[in-house]
Amino acid sequence: MAIFSISHSDAGRKLLTLKSPVDLSLIDTYECASQADIKEAMSNAKIAQAKWKKTSIKERVELMHRVADVVIQQQDKIMDVVMRETGKPQQEAMAMEVFSAVDSLVFYAKRAQKWLSDKKIKMHGPLRFLKKTIITYKSRGVVAVITPWNGPFILSINPVIQAVLCGNSVIIKPSEVTPMSGALVQEIFALADAPINLVQTLIGDGETGAELISQGPDKVSFTGSVATGKKIASMCGEMLIPFSLELGGKDAMIVCSDADVKDAASGAVIGSCMNAGQYCCGTERIYVMSDIYDDFVNEVVLITQSLI
Repeated sequence: MAIFSISHSDAGRKLLTLKSPVDLSLIDTYECASQADIKEAMSNAKIAQAKWKKTSIKERVELMHRVADVVIQQQDKIMDVVMRETGKPQQEAMAMEVFSAVDSLVFYAKRAQKWLSDKKIKMHGPLRFLKKTIITYKSRGVVAVITPWNGPFILSINPVIQAVLCGNSVIIKPSEVTPMSGALVQEIFALADAPINLVQTLIGDGETGAELISQGPDKVSFTGSVATGKKIASMCGEMLIPFSLELGGKDAMIVCSDADVKDAASGAVIGSCMNAGQYCCGTERIYVMSDIYDDFVNEVVLITQSLI
């Protein structure tokens, strides 16, 4: 991830300066969103959402297909920005960011009509002869999406896809070390002719994210550390804002006695080393049956040595 520092301009604006994680060269300096900027973004998001919620699922699906086309057209730019800010190799930038984004767009677009359509529910007992129950899905409003640096484009666009398909507008606050990777989502939706302010980006640090939540979005989606997740949960709890958190864990791999040792070892190395181990389901501990333990360890060592 890029190395960042915070300073202030002569006018008092907070500045975010990024350096390359590869060679420490200067990437750029960005102005952080002020409280006034965040208030304006929230106001614009509410206006955009009021119109967007009236669109049909078909119209929203068509937007997703246009976004998928733009992602494919802009794949080189997406990879360049992600690699500059994270230091990822090109193969991982393509697989984790571009391919996964297109896959997510097409996956949800294909299923949105079925998943979001009204559903009739059978009632229990005598009431079933007198009443009927229908579940109807309604949009929430403005969704705040706060995202991490390890998958800065895919983990920004994925929740946006779901929120927008459900009739919401979105404000993204990317990680302070990968701000432009997250900002690409707003740019790509604009290129796909999305309504103005339907998807917006705010650049800044943790204080920016906190201020965004204080503006009272209708839902908060956060992916990141347990420590920050606790702060967001506490803040949302105080304000009675629904939230979802995807936080860190200790992902385990289990190798059974009947496993193909070479395949299992290969999977263990890939799972541990992909994206330098910094992704949501990276292998962090491995449990191996005792009867194949030595063979497994030897194979892992051989594969790992070949990476050097």
